[in-house]
Amino acid sequence: MNCYHCGNRLSAEDFCTSCGADVGVYKKIMAMSNYYYNDGLAKANVRDLSGAVISLRQSLKYNKRNSQARNLLGLVYFEMGEAVLALSEWIISRNFEPSKNIADEYISILHSSPTKLENIDQTLKKYNQALQYCYQDSKDLAIIQLKKVLSINRNLISGYQLLGLLYICTGDYDNAKRTLFRALSIDAGNTTTLGYIKEVNNLIREQEEKTGKKISTLPMETISYQNGNEVIIQPVYEKEKVGFSSIINIIIGLLVGVAICWFLVMPAKMAGQTQLNDAKFKEVSEELAAEQASKQEIEKALSDKQNQMDELQRAYDDITGASGRKTEHDYLMDAASAYVDDPTDSVTIMEDMDHISEEYLETTTDSFRNLYAALKNDAGMLAAGEYIEEAKSAVKANDYNAAIEAYTKAWLLDKSNSDVLMNLAHCYRQSGDTKKADELYQQVIDSFPDTQNALDAADYITG
Repeated sequence: MNCYHCGNRLSAEDFCTSCGADVGVYKKIMAMSNYYYNDGLAKANVRDLSGAVISLRQSLKYNKRNSQARNLLGLVYFEMGEAVLALSEWIISRNFEPSKNIADEYISILHSSPTKLENIDQTLKKYNQALQYCYQDSKDLAIIQLKKVLSINRNLISGYQLLGLLYICTGDYDNAKRTLFRALSIDAGNTTTLGYIKEVNNLIREQEEKTGKKISTLPMETISYQNGNEVIIQPVYEKEKVGFSSIINIIIGLLVGVAICWFLVMPAKMAGQTQLNDAKFKEVSEELAAEQASKQEIEKALSDKQNQMDELQRAYDDITGASGRKTEHDYLMDAASAYVDDPTDSVTIMEDMDHISEEYLETTTDSFRNLYAALKNDAGMLAAGEYIEEAKSAVKANDYNAAIEAYTKAWLLDKSNSDVLMNLAHCYRQSGDTKKADELYQQVIDSFPDTQNALDAADYITG
């Protein structure tokens, strides 16, 4: 772990032996981030994907530059079928750590399959169309559309959950449980999926109690266990069925015993034919197993490629603006256009620039930041003046709430004007909020000592 101030490696002490900075709290923050990362990794290993997402997000709250946690979060999102979220995390990780970052490899894999972008776009459109059908109460069309979505993106948990709900609404409880079990095999700890399974089991029990007939061929309860990287969903049958199956097994055992005795009586006659049949059966079984394995590998490879293209298309739409969402670049261009049309229309310019966050400015290009700073410097002072005039008009009309809002905007744009801060304090005092007014009077004294406003503010403080 390196010092946040000088970058040198830290020792076991709570201070940096190089620059002397206090790193006790910093170490605790980094330790908490690593703790939640390890917790998320452990949950991901047992396919508790939704639990892993919660832990990894908590890790990033403590340390947003934790590339391991961010890359793992992207992999978890990818496994849940949320390719755009995964790509977003990898891009952020690459911006924080440009060199020797495995996120580059993940992004390159997505970009290496151009057709994947088209599939991502098609998945989004079909899923949104299915939602629209749900709003229109066209459940059959929504089910058809969701089946198409899941044929393209087989890991989209939200798609399985929505399809399960539609089956529940239509009374098709067997298909609902099959669909939800598929979602559970991807994310074994998803509480939403488990809640849906519990609800459909309750509905089945209610109908069976009313009609006196069994309406579902699937087991009411399930258990799951880990087998390598796969989660096996195993049904738990009722005791009555277990007893009946035991009787059947006993009968089958007796029949097998009789058959064995019969073959022992005639060993010479049956031995040759049995060996021949066994050899043929083994040969056919091996051929079928090889063909099945090859088919599964091809289907999995095609599915993976398709999923990669779907995720890339969705990410491409967000990055290029094809999804319809305005980006920070759009807002900056709007502000620049407004400045070219009318440099004095500072309020409109600043409203567009307010949509650009400080976090985005830290990761964008130098040209973007330079244009942002230039526009803010020119338009900010003009906007501050307009807000001051607006506040003065509100004071004359005894509308102190509007005056407070206007003076606050002016102060955020020009924190060198002690008159604005003083007038803001006066407005709070006139509105009856003397506590806030005293805080601002004290701020005037602290920020502008040895000025007339500081002397006046000392007289106005009530405490």
